[in-house]
Amino acid sequence: MSKKIPAYIFVFLQLSSLMYIMISGPWLAPSINGMLVEVAGLFLGVVAILTMKIGNFNIAPLPKTDGVLVTNGVYSMLRHPMYLAQLLVVAPLVFDHFTWPRLIAVIVLLFDLVVKLHFEEKQLMLKFEGYAAYMEKSWRLLPYIY
Repeated sequence: MSKKIPAYIFVFLQLSSLMYIMISGPWLAPSINGMLVEVAGLFLGVVAILTMKIGNFNIAPLPKTDGVLVTNGVYSMLRHPMYLAQLLVVAPLVFDHFTWPRLIAVIVLLFDLVVKLHFEEKQLMLKFEGYAAYMEKSWRLLPYIY
């Protein structure tokens, strides 16, 4: 089976979950704490994209042919800061405007992102010689936890 099929299934599940959360309730958390978490997620996402550079970014968990391994900035600590940013943005929306379908959507998103990052890391290890060493000195998603 081609690597592209599972890669695009991950993207489909990710975008479907995000879209459902965004259309099924408000885009801003009403609580101060929720809004702070949301803003932190947006900030982390913007910093991660600027650090990686747009030309190196790929929504599918497959390295670009001419891609480079980014290990500086926020990537020096986290290997998948954009995934964490997504979770930080949508979690307050789900918990401040709770419904069971929205909870299921955020759980699907979390599960999808975790499986997607493992898939992506296998591809990155095949492409970049230094990726295994980078994995030893950085966290996948949550500093000091995972």
